[in-house]
Amino acid sequence: MKSVYPIVFVLCVFLTVGSCKKEQDESVLSAEDNSAMETEFAQVYEVSADFLATDAKTGKQENLILPDGATIAFEDSIFTDLDGIACVIDYGTLDHGSSYKGIPCRDGRYRAGKIHVGMSNRFSETGCNLLLTITSADEYYVGDGSKMYKLAGLQTIVRTSDSTFTQTVQNGYLQRENGTAYWTCERTISLLHPTGNSWWNKEYAVSGSVSGTNKNGVTFTSETITPLYKKLELGCLNTFISGKEKLKNTNGSELAIDYGNGTCENTLAVTVNGINKSITVW
Repeated sequence: MKSVYPIVFVLCVFLTVGSCKKEQDESVLSAEDNSAMETEFAQVYEVSADFLATDAKTGKQENLILPDGATIAFEDSIFTDLDGIACVIDYGTLDHGSSYKGIPCRDGRYRAGKIHVGMSNRFSETGCNLLLTITSADEYYVGDGSKMYKLAGLQTIVRTSDSTFTQTVQNGYLQRENGTAYWTCERTISLLHPTGNSWWNKEYAVSGSVSGTNKNGVTFTSETITPLYKKLELGCLNTFISGKEKLKNTNGSELAIDYGNGTCENTLAVTVNGINKSITVW
C-alpha cells in the first residue's frame, strides 16, 4: 500500500497556507476600512472648513472645494446672537432606483446627502468649535458614482491656534454592500503654511489615534508613526500622500501602513507578516 504521508503533508501545507492567507486578508481588511474612513471624514471637514472660512457670513468671498450643484441653507447666519451659526450642506438626494449617483466632486468621488454644520465663532478665531453631524437620516453617500456607500458620524474640530486643530470623530460608520465598519478618532491637524483663509491649496498634517471595527467585526487600533500629509489641490485630493501608521487587530496581527513619498496617488502600502500589499483608496 502506498504511503499516505505525502498526501497528508501536502494537505497540511495547503491548509496552513490557506489559513495564513485568510489571516492576511482579514488583517488588510482593517487597513482598507480605516483608510476609507479617515479619508472621507477628512473630506467632510475640508469642504466644511473651506466654505465656512469662505462665505461672506463667515469670513471671505471665494469657495473652491465645495462642488457645483451642492447647496448651503443657513439656519442661523449671525454671530451677534452669541449662539454661533448653523447651516446644512446638501449634495442632493441619492435615488437608488435611477442613474443619479450624487454630485461629482473635485477629488473624483461622487456624494449625495447632507452635512449639518454648527460653528461657535468665526473659523479664523482661536477657540472656534466646528461641529459636523451626519446621521443615518441624512442619507450621506460617497463612492465612485456606481457603488455608493453610506457614511455617518459626529465630528468635532476645535481651533487651538493659528495653525492647529483637534479632530474628534465619534460613532462613525461606513455601510457597504457586504458589511459595516465603525470608526472613532482623536487627532491633531496642523496647517503647514497657515496664511489666508481658504483651505484650497493648503497643506496639512494629521497625527493621533484611531479605534474601529472592520466590516467583518474584527476590532483594531491605529497610531500615526509619522504624520499623515495632505495637499489640497487638484490631483491630490483623493487621500493622504505620505505618512505612516501602525495598526493592530485584536486577532494579534500588526500592520505597517505607508501612504507613500508625497506622490499624489490614491494608493497606500500595507505590510503584514512580512508580506506587502497595495491598497487603492476608493
